Amino acid sequence: MFSKSLNILAATLACSSLCQPALSLPTVEKRDNAATPRNVLYVQTFTDSNNNFYNLTDLVTQSTGITHVILASLHLDSPTELHLNDNDITSSYWDPLWPMVSSLQSSGVKVMLMMGGAAAGSWANIASDFDSYYPPILKVLQDHSLDGFDFDVEEDVSQDALVQLAQQLDSDLGTDFIITGAPVASAMSGGGNLDNVDWASLDAAATSSNRPNGKLFNWYNTQFYDGWGDASSTGSYDSIISAGWDASRIVLGVLTSGGEGSGYDDLSTLSSTISSLKSSYSNFGGISGWEYGGAGSSDSDDPNQWVAAISAALSS
Repeated sequence: MFSKSLNILAATLACSSLCQPALSLPTVEKRDNAATPRNVLYVQTFTDSNNNFYNLTDLVTQSTGITHVILASLHLDSPTELHLNDNDITSSYWDPLWPMVSSLQSSGVKVMLMMGGAAAGSWANIASDFDSYYPPILKVLQDHSLDGFDFDVEEDVSQDALVQLAQQLDSDLGTDFIITGAPVASAMSGGGNLDNVDWASLDAAATSSNRPNGKLFNWYNTQFYDGWGDASSTGSYDSIISAGWDASRIVLGVLTSGGEGSGYDDLSTLSSTISSLKSSYSNFGGISGWEYGGAGSSDSDDPNQWVAAISAALSS
């Protein structure tokens, strides 16, 4: 196993010349999985326009206040072929990524893996042949000591299959392993959905007496954009809490720039919404941003500045 300094050196060498050397990373406060508010960031774009890897350790060296990074997204193409986006997850293509992951973790940032998204098929595969598809997922999580798994379900799949996967992850990786979901906001209050999942029913079924709150799902990175919710005010969030959800388990999912989809809100608007939600809910779950590659392009040129601005709003 590489030391912290060797991990950082490997990440630095693998990045483009634009990456800043990170010879020592400050330590982020170790957080309990239930601690709020969270500052969660999805990373789907890993390289710049010249195909050089972004230096994700900048999220720590630039003191952004990040708490969780979610790598997106895992696709199950066959039991022997798992892709992270367009490349086999076991390929040497990803060699620059894993040292950066280790470095983030050594500084207290939790790094997770998301499965699913707009490309259908992965959830259908795990539902139809769990025994073949689960072992390679587990191997990836264990090989890279990842801290959690995010269920981004955008296709029809049985509740039983989702519960089975959550239960098996909990059994194999322990109660500290983070399990989250990524439903659209309206689905959490009885409205429109991207799938057939009844998230309230799933949450009620996915339980464990070994977990502090009795729930297998620690929280939900809920999507308040693309017409499924509105983060420009508190209304959509309030509707979810009125439907019976605990605010500590509902993270406000937003777009990091106008280029990421529809329903982008600038930092000034988001800061106002965050302030109002913190006033209404002392245990407000936090913010998740989609995604790193485009973050801040509508407010600044540096994605790390966008993350830091969210942290400032969360801590004010």
